[in-house]
Amino acid sequence: MGSVTVSDVAIWAKHVHGDPALADFILGMDAGQTLRLKIDGVAGAWRRMADGKDGRPTLGLRPLGAARDHWQQLYRERRKDLVQIELDAGPAGSIPIVPSPASEAERQAAIESFLGLAGQGWRSDGPYGPREELYDRE
Repeated sequence: MGSVTVSDVAIWAKHVHGDPALADFILGMDAGQTLRLKIDGVAGAWRRMADGKDGRPTLGLRPLGAARDHWQQLYRERRKDLVQIELDAGPAGSIPIVPSPASEAERQAAIESFLGLAGQGWRSDGPYGPREELYDRE
């Protein structure tokens, strides 16, 4: 079990102390991957931040759902304090990392499929007519 400094709205890998394996685990995650952490005794989901526009990795985690509420409360009340942090194995020791919803190849295939639907919908055979007739209100 390590500790983390409450210094921002996100957890930065460089602020994790006392557990180098956890810090390395965070650094090794892909952008968008989600894991469960127990912060100050409260378990919740955290997502690795997306890479920057220039392609450099953003080495931080953002809280999701109830973890966000808990972290915001810690940020308001205990800023600059150290709190305990550990991986939350969950029930029956399950793996704490949740796989990304889709790989890059799957994502590209979905986009191409979506763009392939262009022109497949309903099409009018003629002009609609004047606006007055379209919105005739009697």
